[in-house]
Amino acid sequence: MVVSTDNYIQTFRSAIARIFHSSGAVVGVGFLVSGRTQNYILTCAHVIASALSLPEDIVEAPSDDLYLDFPLIASGQQLKAKVIFWQPVVSNASTSEPEDIAGLQIKGQLPKDVQPLKLISANNIWEHPFRIFGFPNGHNDGVWATGVLRDSQGKGWVQLEDSKVTGYRIEPGFSGAPIWDETLVGVVGMAVAAEKRREDIKTAFMIPADVLIAAWDEIALPISSNAHTQRIPSRVQQLKIKTLQQRFDVLSSDYEAAHNQLNYTLSASDRNIIQRQINSILQELEQVESELNIINH
Repeated sequence: MVVSTDNYIQTFRSAIARIFHSSGAVVGVGFLVSGRTQNYILTCAHVIASALSLPEDIVEAPSDDLYLDFPLIASGQQLKAKVIFWQPVVSNASTSEPEDIAGLQIKGQLPKDVQPLKLISANNIWEHPFRIFGFPNGHNDGVWATGVLRDSQGKGWVQLEDSKVTGYRIEPGFSGAPIWDETLVGVVGMAVAAEKRREDIKTAFMIPADVLIAAWDEIALPISSNAHTQRIPSRVQQLKIKTLQQRFDVLSSDYEAAHNQLNYTLSASDRNIIQRQINSILQELEQVESELNIINH
């Protein structure tokens, strides 16, 4: 069965978790990932420390329960979780060891529509567009932000850059969020830090999937377990995907405009003309979607 990009986006949305302080304040993001034996929540260690009012660089894994929900699929249905994997924030800036990663085991039953994500370990992601969902100050229901991926720096983190003038940028409240690569159609890392010292700089960083997997072997799955997320498209295929996705977006806008026009057209002959236009747009949309599915699978 061919699965559309929309299905993968819905899985992405369903896996996003909102992590709370005991006071009820929202402190950050996590996301459900597939493990070898069960599913876990992946997030940043400093998010957990904040949720429990602990020092950001606490070395020992906290033992207190955490509270979270899945706001885009089951808002308000809170669950408890406990820390089972801990890579604390490292104060020594020269270290290359993985840091600021936490894994949670959920207590209780997940909402029925929540689905886990599988990570994509990818290279050559320069200028790939991405989307992210987080909870900056004053936005407890969450907001979306977009930007482009750059490349890794000395610590192994990958730079994220906000390339637009309007809209939200990545800032505190996005930590722990999955980074959805629009070109590869999957999650390539986890947001870990935003530039806070210079307000005019719209950059942040993510821990890439290969670092996350190397740090916590429990979330490393065999390649055969998921053909979609493990097969990385070639550079040519990535260009095709980007072009097709842009075409799909244009056609979607044309479809909505024609459909709205149809609702306000009284002449039968004009309605017939518009309906033929709609049918033609739908056929082209289906063709573009088919081509995207062929490349992605």
